[in-house]
Amino acid sequence: MKVLHLCDHYRPIGGAEKLLFDTLDALEKNGVENVIATHDYIENKATGKRKEYIVHDLDIYPYNWNYLDYFLRGAKAGKALRRIIEEEKPDVIHIHNLQNPFSISAAIKAAPTVRAIHDPRLYCFNNWRILRKTKEICPYPLGYKCVTEGCLWPDLLAFTTDGRCAIPRYASYLMHRKVEKLIVESEAMRACVLQNGYDDARIAFLPNFTKTFDFDEVMRRIEDLDRKDENSILFVGRASFEKGVDYLLEAATHIKVPFKLYLVTGGPETSAIHGKIERLGLKGKVEVPGVQSYAKTRDYYAMADVVVVPSVWIESFCLVGIEAMANAKPVVAFRTGGIPDWLVDGKTGYLAECRNVKDLADKIELVLKDKEAAKAMGIMGFRRVQEHYTMEVYLPRLLRIYEDAIEARRKVIR
Repeated sequence: MKVLHLCDHYRPIGGAEKLLFDTLDALEKNGVENVIATHDYIENKATGKRKEYIVHDLDIYPYNWNYLDYFLRGAKAGKALRRIIEEEKPDVIHIHNLQNPFSISAAIKAAPTVRAIHDPRLYCFNNWRILRKTKEICPYPLGYKCVTEGCLWPDLLAFTTDGRCAIPRYASYLMHRKVEKLIVESEAMRACVLQNGYDDARIAFLPNFTKTFDFDEVMRRIEDLDRKDENSILFVGRASFEKGVDYLLEAATHIKVPFKLYLVTGGPETSAIHGKIERLGLKGKVEVPGVQSYAKTRDYYAMADVVVVPSVWIESFCLVGIEAMANAKPVVAFRTGGIPDWLVDGKTGYLAECRNVKDLADKIELVLKDKEAAKAMGIMGFRRVQEHYTMEVYLPRLLRIYEDAIEARRKVIR
């Protein structure tokens, strides 16, 4: 089987991109030929591991109000993609984080198509499904509420990026109704997709997977790296509003036992995080080592007593959570999105009421105060990952989705 993967970012900058690279490796180990077509961001570089095309404007947005320029450039990108498809003749096309309707249209017309939904951009004008006025999670489908709640209309008036992208994003939203299979990672994401009018028959449920390790090796690493004289709290993720670092720092001010909080993070709010640490009087209690390789991040997992996932948006899944569990660590998280799918409250960690910093602090303290119970939770989480979230579970299901997409297209052709 040959699969053409379309993506915006072709480097491991977040959970979706990390999943992409792990999936490519898993497919290739099982005899699948992968071909990549990615946008020409300066950071996107060919790896040499497979056939890779860097396509100018593959995921273009209208960055000014010259829609004629946008349509001309978008059409050119679509034509370039069609040439790649004609040359490679893939059995199936797998669209990852890509929104450009010209590229999506070219893919859908040419071959059986699968779309992985990693976030709400497919059906939300402001990307994160968070209401602009209140910062609460949006309960509405794409529609007139996007205007009345102030998420779209000010952008149209002010000529901001979201306003400029409204028309092509809506076009992309409509085009994806024709995709053979829409991959959702959690029950929460399935509910969002159904709420926005997509056909349940086209939805394929496929939770993420993570690399797994030998149990004895994991426990040895913990023994070697655990800071026994310290209550260590760990956050791993992007420094942006929806990931909830602000809420974690607020919660830290309510924790009564001594602790050290490590933020393995980087992104648009990094400087704001440093400022908040100062304002809350947490200097000396919080360390920000920044973005780390996965090998180094595993060291932080090993030394941590608890990993915290304080996301305040509808997480499609949250790969960090099962990474922590694969390293035998308990997780404390806000109850939102797909997190309750993998975090068993009271068994592999604790769920706190979303955005309730006192509840989050209390749940973190529960773990820190009982190290033996925390160890048992970590082991239970390790076993849960081994049972449900491995490559051996994920890959056959993904291949089946590809086959279903091919068969669905074949029936239409008949």
